Amino acid sequence: MDNFLLKNAHLYHHQCFEDVDILIQDGKIKEIGKNIESNGEIIDLNGKLVSHNFFDMHVHLREPGYEYKETIETGSLSALYGGYGTIIAMANTIPCMDDVDTIRDFKERVLKNGYVNIYTYSAISEELKGQKVVDIENNIKEDIVVGFSDDGKGVQKDEIMEEAMKRAKEVDSIIVAHCEDESELHGGCIHEGKYAKEHQLIGINNASEYKQVDRDLQLVRKYHNRYHVCHISTKETVELLRQAKKEGLNVSGEACPHHLILTDENIKECHPNYKMNPPLRSKEDLLALIKGLNDNTITVLSTDHAPHSQEEKNQPIQKAPFGIIGIQHAFSLMYTYLVKRNLVDLKTILNGLTMGPSKVLRMNGDVNEGDIANLCIFDLDKEYIIEEKDIKSKSINTPFLGVKVYGKIYANIVNGQLTRMEEE
Repeated sequence: MDNFLLKNAHLYHHQCFEDVDILIQDGKIKEIGKNIESNGEIIDLNGKLVSHNFFDMHVHLREPGYEYKETIETGSLSALYGGYGTIIAMANTIPCMDDVDTIRDFKERVLKNGYVNIYTYSAISEELKGQKVVDIENNIKEDIVVGFSDDGKGVQKDEIMEEAMKRAKEVDSIIVAHCEDESELHGGCIHEGKYAKEHQLIGINNASEYKQVDRDLQLVRKYHNRYHVCHISTKETVELLRQAKKEGLNVSGEACPHHLILTDENIKECHPNYKMNPPLRSKEDLLALIKGLNDNTITVLSTDHAPHSQEEKNQPIQKAPFGIIGIQHAFSLMYTYLVKRNLVDLKTILNGLTMGPSKVLRMNGDVNEGDIANLCIFDLDKEYIIEEKDIKSKSINTPFLGVKVYGKIYANIVNGQLTRMEEE
């Protein structure tokens, strides 16, 4: 554990900013205050932003089974360099994370190779086939499991989702839903909008998402279980979630940086790095997401970090797999495109990366004296270009290559251990 004093920190905690010093001793936050003195190492931050490091509820680490795309080591290193301290891995691995043996094997891999705190979801259905609900009661006993998700596929059968919600309620766990009605897809590859029509591409309509959200929320009204909507992309989903929260249901939802920054009309040359699921939507949808973030309908910001090899992505957009990487540069992108353009304030972004997801996960996302030090430090004034050579992931499938952004990471403190990035 490290011992050091962070001088002149611009700390975000307790829902406000404060200019303070932060004393770290034996990996814990010993003191937060003004003019703290120390005989140990002193790091003068000169007003750099300090926050609890971030939580990402939606990450594809690809291990086991797809290590050519990403590994626990490379994916969690990307998270470390993105300011994250806790990430939740999705269950769509080979073998699928649907039984205790596979989950325990994953935990052993995490303990050996993880750079940050890593948890996982159990699948909702066996092998993500949507035919039989997993052993919810035993899988949730594994301390690395924080909930249930079939992300990558929507649960198509109403009766399977109903059984999953009922049983998850009985063990006080959460269903984290990828909402996608396959009867509405028709082989589409991007949003059903202007760009798809101009390039003779099959589009994906909004109903493919919001129809399952509507179904699921009806079940939540019946069972009053914990429920979270993955990667919201449509205005209809935002409104459905808004109404459910007004009713007092225990529901939450997440938005991803790419859906808050880009629309289908930003796609260039049908490049497959603009292909993700759900797809980039219309400007109207994007504005609805931003409104939902600002009025606290959407309280979680997740990346849906989805690595693919260059060989897989370098195909026509109709054939390339869905998904982009995002965890290393999420904060910088949102700070540049949302905060600096006065679309969303910095508090809202930080809440979406810390307090929002930690509340859903029932973890600590604030900064207090006595806590284990979990802090990230960013230089908001420092600009840089997102370049392939700096990406820590095994994959480079992102539409943001070559983009200039602000808010460069300076250091990340995970479980009391300091990693400096200022020379990177």
